[in-house]
Amino acid sequence: MAENERFSILKFLGSFVQWLPWVKTARYAIGIAAIGLIGLTIYKAFFMPTQTTKQETHIIAQPGAQVTIDQKREEKKSGLEVHPFVEGYGFAESDDRKGVGAKAGVRVDF
Repeated sequence: MAENERFSILKFLGSFVQWLPWVKTARYAIGIAAIGLIGLTIYKAFFMPTQTTKQETHIIAQPGAQVTIDQKREEKKSGLEVHPFVEGYGFAESDDRKGVGAKAGVRVDF
């Protein structure tokens, strides 16, 4: 059985100035944030109810063929919006090169 190493407060405090533990911590933080963003995108895209824009139009006809249009538009917007997207495109160039491509991503609006 391996012998147990004793706890050293100097070794513990010295680990805060080394770069490798901070790189590992940043890597885990970025991975957790990416998984959270993907989960939030899937939730907002498939499970969150959509909010529709409410629009009211009142047309008032007055004597003498004069019409007044009173239009009110109300749009609800949250502080953070996540929009997944997929775009496809094709191209043809003058030297007979042709191609098709696609890109996908997530747009985050604050």
